Amino acid sequence: MKRSSVFIVLGLLALAAIFMLPGCSSSSDSKETVVTLDPASTEYPNAGLLVSADSVEDNLNNSDLLVIDARGKAAYDEGHIPGAINLIHNDFWTWGSGLKPVEELEALLGEAGLTRDMTVVVYDNTTAAWGAAGRIFWMLEYLGCTDVHILNGGWDKWVADGRPTETKTNALTQATFKAAVNNSVRATKESILAKMQNNNFVLIDARTDEEYNGWQLYGEARGGHIPGAVQIPYARFFNADKTVLAYADLKTLLEARGVTADKDVASNCTVGIRSGFVYFTLRLMGYPIAANYDASIIEWAAADETAYPMDKMAHFEALVSPQWVNDLIEGNNPATYPGNGYVIVFTSWWPRWETNEISTTGAGTPFSSVGHIPGAIFLDTYSVETGPNSEFGDGYQSPSESYVKELSALQTFFAGMGITKDKTVIVYANDDISMMTAGRIAWALLYAGVDDVRILNGGYQAWTAAGFAVETGETSWSPVASFGVSSGNTEYIATTEDLQDVIDGIDTGSIIVDDREWDEYTGASNSYYWWFEEYGRIPTAKWIGDWVDIVSEDHQSFIPFADAEYDWKQKGFTPSKKMYFYCGGGARSAMYTFYAYMMGWPAANYEGGWFLWSTNDDNDRETGVPE
Repeated sequence: MKRSSVFIVLGLLALAAIFMLPGCSSSSDSKETVVTLDPASTEYPNAGLLVSADSVEDNLNNSDLLVIDARGKAAYDEGHIPGAINLIHNDFWTWGSGLKPVEELEALLGEAGLTRDMTVVVYDNTTAAWGAAGRIFWMLEYLGCTDVHILNGGWDKWVADGRPTETKTNALTQATFKAAVNNSVRATKESILAKMQNNNFVLIDARTDEEYNGWQLYGEARGGHIPGAVQIPYARFFNADKTVLAYADLKTLLEARGVTADKDVASNCTVGIRSGFVYFTLRLMGYPIAANYDASIIEWAAADETAYPMDKMAHFEALVSPQWVNDLIEGNNPATYPGNGYVIVFTSWWPRWETNEISTTGAGTPFSSVGHIPGAIFLDTYSVETGPNSEFGDGYQSPSESYVKELSALQTFFAGMGITKDKTVIVYANDDISMMTAGRIAWALLYAGVDDVRILNGGYQAWTAAGFAVETGETSWSPVASFGVSSGNTEYIATTEDLQDVIDGIDTGSIIVDDREWDEYTGASNSYYWWFEEYGRIPTAKWIGDWVDIVSEDHQSFIPFADAEYDWKQKGFTPSKKMYFYCGGGARSAMYTFYAYMMGWPAANYEGGWFLWSTNDDNDRETGVPE
């Protein structure tokens, strides 16, 4: 070969080498070779698991990054993050038994083009996906993948922030996926059963209140929860913008329920999807021992109930959802409905001392301007009372023993509304103290002897948020001849003599419980009771918290049963002693009594409360902070 030809060849090879160097490609869309993902926040102990959208967007042209869209195919086809492939968690598990055999998982993931050493970011549409991204994250870690992350905010925030999307379907070349199974991150019914009595073990139930309380919504063989499980509904792990809660908020959420990093923690839901995301948050928070029970309640509930027991709220059916009420209205005979007819009651503390109106027909002023659930009738809460609140328009009256009407009068009153003892009565409210309002009337119905009393959890706000029909205009009561033969449920009302027996030590099986504000309890305040000036508390009374402690922040629903039970036990209350609740006049304590009834804790309402007790000079009182 001529020397000039050799120089030409060497020159061409040198030029080729130059163009192959990183950053020197002539192509404007070349792939990066190093994946750099930034944590959404550096505060989390395992901050790298939750990555920022900025860093994902910066790496979209990087061939070493795999983005997995864990939503359903229809959602993926409508739009997804550029380059993302679609993996659907349902393809990898079997109803009632959890993950498919490892060999099948290896084949499915290999066919999808995955290998165990890939850098992976998973996303879904957060709360709407019920933990799909977390489920995929958990499965990949179980199979030995060590570089898996979740996109903070998911698809929701990606779109809200105006980031790029595409509709093109993406697929990888088939690969060989070889698992390195980590059995420690997968809980089973056997492992949970073996640990249930271990104080160092915590099980988190990620389902909704209804499911945890006892409703069977998805074909469960039994309703309720695994004994001892603490409830943290999946949706609580997110902020309003669908990003994951900040480190401090997650820490509070977990540790307030006894879920601390020094414990062995597992999670469950219905079929292990929502609980897969709980597993992710535990990993994010640096919990060294975390596992997901992927077969979850569907498997547990189908197992032998003697070996695998379940607990539920004693009267879970008393707290109903908008869907349940709508099914009732549409004649679908929802679960637990006895089929004896129903009445829907919209109740409120209507300010009739300002309007001087006293409704006896139920066609009250509120219905002239406020929408209501179809067929609902209106009931002013003061209508069930005999004390000063009930007759503001006619001046002050002092109750002799309680605010609530005498039992037979109360039954006659309810009959005038069309309520009989065997009908189902659903109570809801639409004011800034909705659950206290609804609880007041629900307790009165229970005391009167109505067999089936329900509260619409979330009230009218939940109804309209669910998109169900509303009505406007007045509605009237439909009186019936008789309430029905009933001696009432007098175990739910306490007398002054009952409380005195506790104070004197005669009754050692009961406890007096104050549910007013702390300043009322200590005698520093008399709150809003402007018609009497008495300060202090009933002797021996223990403080459980104000009424806001068992309702949501907006007062439209009750807090989860598990939270209330945990809080009460932490404060020293147990279901082994009957609780005599009292407040200023009987409304807050009526709500507490009804909540205890739902929980299955023995309780009664001291109607008339501090007003009745303190205005009798013969009754002792205490003040100050108890020792």
